[in-house]
Amino acid sequence: MKTKAFTLFIMLSFTMLLISCGKNSSNTNGDGKPAVTVKSLKLNDSSAFTMSNGERCTIVADATIEYPVSAGEGVAVDSLKRLFATYVLESGDSLSLQEAMRQVVTNSMHQYDFMAEPVSADEADEAPNADQTTLKYATSTRITPVYNKNGVVTFERVDVVKKNEKVTSVTHRYYSFDAETQTYIDLNRLFRDDAITDVCQLLKQQLLKQNNATGNEQLNDLGYFNVENISVTRNFYFDDKGVTWSYLPNELAVEAVGEPRITIPYSDLKDYLCDESIIQKL
Repeated sequence: MKTKAFTLFIMLSFTMLLISCGKNSSNTNGDGKPAVTVKSLKLNDSSAFTMSNGERCTIVADATIEYPVSAGEGVAVDSLKRLFATYVLESGDSLSLQEAMRQVVTNSMHQYDFMAEPVSADEADEAPNADQTTLKYATSTRITPVYNKNGVVTFERVDVVKKNEKVTSVTHRYYSFDAETQTYIDLNRLFRDDAITDVCQLLKQQLLKQNNATGNEQLNDLGYFNVENISVTRNFYFDDKGVTWSYLPNELAVEAVGEPRITIPYSDLKDYLCDESIIQKL
């Protein structure tokens, strides 16, 4: 009798050990492990010139970029780097990743080229006096991963523009990648084509809920417009609770509202997922 009891005890203990090992193995392969390893690079540039109206203008641009260098156990991410340069850095195919990162600062500087109108030699030689107006434009770009696990990485790009130390523009853009297949995650990796309209309705309902509004008129009073035609854009990011869509200034609301964000829990999206949706991994 004692032998049977002891044998049963051993079998139960072995079974519990197998279950425990199975759970630990699942956690090791998924949650908590960075999808990619990143490195950081800081760049900056500046210029100054006298405009045709006599005003002195200073342009400053800087960028802090965290970019992917490997995935998993040191797996090369050449394809992911190219996608990072194309989507996040808005670069052409002909540039290397390093060149594309430098181009971010260069592009920031060039957006003010229209201000550098030709001036005469006499004007250029004149030293600015104490009463001369000085303009300073500063553009800052920060790129960093905001979600980096379960085989998925989402990079956030924040561009801030200042005029004479006053913020005039802020934009947040998001780009997600499947680190395992090294591919860009577009809407077709999330939802069925026939479900996009339903997801749009979820966005509208959640926007009403977030603003304690009962209809479009109240949203209009708060600065929102064209809510009836709200769209499921590519500007989204993942977190532990759901998918958040971020809308650029003047895209869904007046500039004073800023950048509206709408979060839909994963549980509310499960009926609209496509086959092998990336959301199933999250």
